[in-house]
Amino acid sequence: MVKTLRRRWPLLLAGLALVWLVLAGVALLAANRDIRSGLRAVDNARDGANATAVVEGRLLPEMRVARSRFAAGHDRVDSPLLVPARVLPVVGRQLRSVTALSGAATTVADVAIAGMTDAQPVLDEPGGSNAARAASARRLGELAGRADTRLSRLDLGPREGLLSPLARARNRLSDQVAELRDALGKGAKGGIAVADLLQGPRRYLVFAANNAEMRAGSGMFLSAGELETGPEGLRLSTMRSVTDIAVPVGAVPLTGDLSDRWGWLEPNVEWRNLMTSPRFDVAAPLAAQMWVAAGNRPVDGVMVLDPVAIAGLLGATGPVEVDGRQFDKDNIQQELLHDQYLRFPADEDKPERREGLGKIAAAVFTSLDSGRWSLPALATGMASAAGGRHLLMWAGGATEQAAWQALGVAGTLTPDLLMVSVLNRGGNKLDQFLRTQAEIGLVPVDDETEVVLTIHVENRVPIGEPSYVAGPHLGSGVGEGVYKGILAVTVPGAAHDGWFEGVDQLAVAGRDGPSQVMGFQFELPRGGQRTFVARFRLPNQSGSLRVEPSARVPATTWRSGSTTWTDGSMKVLSWAI
Repeated sequence: MVKTLRRRWPLLLAGLALVWLVLAGVALLAANRDIRSGLRAVDNARDGANATAVVEGRLLPEMRVARSRFAAGHDRVDSPLLVPARVLPVVGRQLRSVTALSGAATTVADVAIAGMTDAQPVLDEPGGSNAARAASARRLGELAGRADTRLSRLDLGPREGLLSPLARARNRLSDQVAELRDALGKGAKGGIAVADLLQGPRRYLVFAANNAEMRAGSGMFLSAGELETGPEGLRLSTMRSVTDIAVPVGAVPLTGDLSDRWGWLEPNVEWRNLMTSPRFDVAAPLAAQMWVAAGNRPVDGVMVLDPVAIAGLLGATGPVEVDGRQFDKDNIQQELLHDQYLRFPADEDKPERREGLGKIAAAVFTSLDSGRWSLPALATGMASAAGGRHLLMWAGGATEQAAWQALGVAGTLTPDLLMVSVLNRGGNKLDQFLRTQAEIGLVPVDDETEVVLTIHVENRVPIGEPSYVAGPHLGSGVGEGVYKGILAVTVPGAAHDGWFEGVDQLAVAGRDGPSQVMGFQFELPRGGQRTFVARFRLPNQSGSLRVEPSARVPATTWRSGSTTWTDGSMKVLSWAI
């Protein structure tokens, strides 16, 4: 009997090993199905993600399914059945990776569920007083901060020695966690900054910008007023035309790149030339100095709103009535960009037109102050406006400025930035009729990459527009319906050998903060089309470009290879030749 058992012992061990392999394989297959099911639920939630869905809790069912599936998969791969495999040199590393990744995915789902669940009572609170709104914003910021802290402790398991599918899964989860943490970090800083702004006391210089007459990365600043915040609420003073706010020559010094590149347009005296450079973090403090030099009180910050941003606010507050006319998110852009000039075409300084602009802005802020607005709609509208540079914010305090930077409304440039701007020099309102397209080509040259930027512009101004819209404007040097402007291209700081094909004289060229700019002046008659080609080189044959929106209305259309987009938001373009 003993001899028989000895002879059969290897067979028994082999049988047990076979049974274990079968059971382990079944467990791993089941775990794989669970994890894939969880990923599908996450993708479904991401597809339906927006501010309204978050506030209404519509993402919670899918996230709960994801959490359940990830947890089930984690339990299967973390079971005692698979303990023997963990000591194997190669298989064990893969198993430890699956265990860590499934556990991390479960934690991410937990954080998302807890965040949405905890935020809902705050989001459901009525508007109430300004202090109550500030407290709600602060609580939301704190919730985002706690969620970010939890995610900072995630263990994604081993990084090296993974099979390709596992390595890709780890990289994907790592990227998604980084993206989520970035959003949470912005939410934490933004919530506190918004709370501080609402709680006050704060005084912000507010500009109404008009995209019918463009500057770089912003519409032209045409009206200005003061927004005061505090326990009493939001108070916007009467908006005045910037032509009525005289800045004494020499009162505000102009220095640095802005002086070197654009000093000839005197942006430290002429409000309408403040955004010749898209660096709002430079233009805003200059504007604050100019405001004081013009005899006004010091301000804590600067805010810029254009018709797109005002439409976003109206989407949250609902319509406002001004002088018997109703304005809402659907008609306000047409009113501010165009129709207001039809009613007052004869005199550009007609006081009724300027008072109307101020009344609309005041009505919108009064509606916001009342608290009768939709938070999801406000968040969606402001996020869209911020993404397209239709809302810009600057603060004199470092902490508050860091929050606006985190929220993407600070209007700063980066060393890898690419932007196409067309600056109106004709004194008319033709930018709403100018169609712009840009195409990026990447060509290897030696050990570098040549960027070929093809820019197409078309003047579609119709016949019959009033002179205030179509011109001619005194001193512009161009006739009715003619677009006169500067085509300016902002390129990365590391770029070199930049030039425009067929252009002999540049209006601007050189360093602009972390980037560089080159541009020239052109004219385009009604119905005219022109195509310009800009070239510059970048080190290496791989890299990325941060294509920044121009704030144009209508937006510029971009193309690179088979990818097409409009510049309503920033686009990162990466390549390796």
